[in-house]
Amino acid sequence: MKEKGRTILFIILILFLSIGNILTPIKTFSSKENRYLQGLPEIKYDSILSGRFNKEFETFATDQFIGRDSWISLKTIWDLSMLKKDNGRVYFGKEDFLIDMNKEIDEEQFTKNITNLNIFLNKVESLGDIKITALLVPSKSKALAHKLPSYGPTIDEGKLVDRIKSSLNINILDLIDILSKKSNEYIYYKTDHHWTTKGAFYAYEYYLDKIGDKPLKEDDFIISKVSDDFLGTSYRKANLYLGNPDKIYTYIPKDKVNYNLTINNQTKTYDLYDRSFLDKTDKYSFFLGGNKALIEIDTSINNGKTILIIKDSFANSFIPFLTNHYDRLIVIDPRYFKGDIFGFLKDQQVNEVLFLFNVQNFVQEKSFNIFSR
Repeated sequence: MKEKGRTILFIILILFLSIGNILTPIKTFSSKENRYLQGLPEIKYDSILSGRFNKEFETFATDQFIGRDSWISLKTIWDLSMLKKDNGRVYFGKEDFLIDMNKEIDEEQFTKNITNLNIFLNKVESLGDIKITALLVPSKSKALAHKLPSYGPTIDEGKLVDRIKSSLNINILDLIDILSKKSNEYIYYKTDHHWTTKGAFYAYEYYLDKIGDKPLKEDDFIISKVSDDFLGTSYRKANLYLGNPDKIYTYIPKDKVNYNLTINNQTKTYDLYDRSFLDKTDKYSFFLGGNKALIEIDTSINNGKTILIIKDSFANSFIPFLTNHYDRLIVIDPRYFKGDIFGFLKDQQVNEVLFLFNVQNFVQEKSFNIFSR
């Protein structure tokens, strides 16, 4: 009789959750996780045959599950109580570091990205003397490997970089060694996957030196704390954190530089930082106001140098350092830019092109088909 009662109770619970999921409106964006959620996938014969529909539907069901954030918190509490090293989304690292777990590399996407990039690079090289560089940023799991729990499996980004170098005929700079040597400093946020402003500064020093320019020293900046309550994307994946929130700093040059920013050919501003985000969940968007399709930055440097930066979000806290060295900076995020990048480049009298991406993003980013148009 008790067994029957438990069965009925279980059926009622499943029915309640199923009805709740059906009646709950589909969400497109999670402000807490700062990402777009999977929508209901379109039913197509080829997607069913390839298995893509099943994968997308599984993600849809997970993303849209009723009370999802509460369930994630509950699971994290359980995992911590069982002394587990992760919750399936992040590692519980040493010294309160939350470190995103790596996804398996999609070899087919890797091949597509290299092919599309080579098509684009051949076009750019046909224009003549344009310096092309890729600056590749290691993930926190690589640069801060000693913060990982014992036996936490990660992707070997060093091997990925070697494969990229053998596949692309451009100057490729990776920051694995540079940032690993600084790994005891505050170069990555504890609760977010991005590097801190100090981490971006070390990358800026390395990049300028490698392209034959002279970077400013840390003493040339006024370093100010603008937030001490930042809880980033890794925190939102854990949905529970017992450490202190992260701090966000700015590096403002002592020798003043004036800026004029045009965002998506419309909005104009005169500041590299959007302070409104310091009062929001997505505090990292304080840098440049977050990810935009196109940002054009004119500075008072007035040296005639123009650089095109094609990037992911790691570049947002790096780009302010470059404004001390270029007359004009053009910033394109291929995830949002819908135009012809090569055609745009031809019209801008660009001297340099910089690809700035996290290593894994560089090989897995699905928007790189824009380079072969």
